[in-house]
Amino acid sequence: MNSARIRVSTRSVDPADADDFWRGATRPFFVTDPVGSDTPLQGSISALPIGTSLIGETTFNTQKYTRNNRLITESGLDDQYIVQVVVDGQLSGDADGVNFVARPGDVTFFDLGRTWTADAEAESTGRTITLLAPRSLVEAESKGRSLHGTVLSGVPAVVLAQCMQSVVLALPHLDPDAASGYEDVVASLLRVSLGIAEPDLPLRPDHSLRDRAYAFIADHLTESRLGPTMMCAALSVSRAQLYRAFAADGGIALVIRRKRLDLVYRELTGTGAPNESIEALAERCGFTSKTQLARAFKDFYGMTPSQARADRRRPIGDPSIARLHRRLQFFSP
Repeated sequence: MNSARIRVSTRSVDPADADDFWRGATRPFFVTDPVGSDTPLQGSISALPIGTSLIGETTFNTQKYTRNNRLITESGLDDQYIVQVVVDGQLSGDADGVNFVARPGDVTFFDLGRTWTADAEAESTGRTITLLAPRSLVEAESKGRSLHGTVLSGVPAVVLAQCMQSVVLALPHLDPDAASGYEDVVASLLRVSLGIAEPDLPLRPDHSLRDRAYAFIADHLTESRLGPTMMCAALSVSRAQLYRAFAADGGIALVIRRKRLDLVYRELTGTGAPNESIEALAERCGFTSKTQLARAFKDFYGMTPSQARADRRRPIGDPSIARLHRRLQFFSP
């Protein structure tokens, strides 16, 4: 059997510890809560790495999931997607303003860089085939479209679901080095299924412009003058073009603010973070004042910068699949 396989299950712990165990195991992805005090959390994760992705099976009882701004920053998985084939049970909720319902046979897409909430319902045990893959892989096959909250059904879902199920069945018998080649297989079938579904997908953004804009933001994030006017001039595009490219993200100004807040949060809570004044940190991270930072931070994270510093919750990990793999193995028996 492939020794790289992850096996995490609430059955491996004392029932009294199951809730805390399952919250910890699933925390990189979402905050998990039971539906009531008389319904303890139950679930399992069985997965294998394939290249830069993880693929496997998850099970669950009825429970609630929340991916909020704080967890997005802490998890370090903000450039990843979760793609799930619903085998048993149902998922429904809100993906950053997009309402969704996924039933057996459907395939769901969630961008881990954006917020969402979901109710997972199961009469006995729900089950999904789950792929964790880089945004660059998923959105390359969607031709740059954001698929957050998208639910595929019918023929497109059948194509992708059968592929993912076949990969999951084959992987335990392969050498870990050979398993990495299956990422290309999944990418190819993802391209086919999204191609079939293309008429029902959102309009395509200008993907090359998005790439250039993200690179520009990274290079100039701490400059207070960074904004639509500066970017339009530097990238030789109109405001309308820039807005269309980031319409699914709420506009370019919101993208810049989120990136700056992410930087501030990490500076406040990271290991060895300097005891810098909030006012100095605001200036260094591109905010015009301490007041502007405090207001935006409270709106985004539900706490003040000072409270975040006092809490000192450490980041969970980073986008590296290898590190996530090691973290999940910590919960394996």
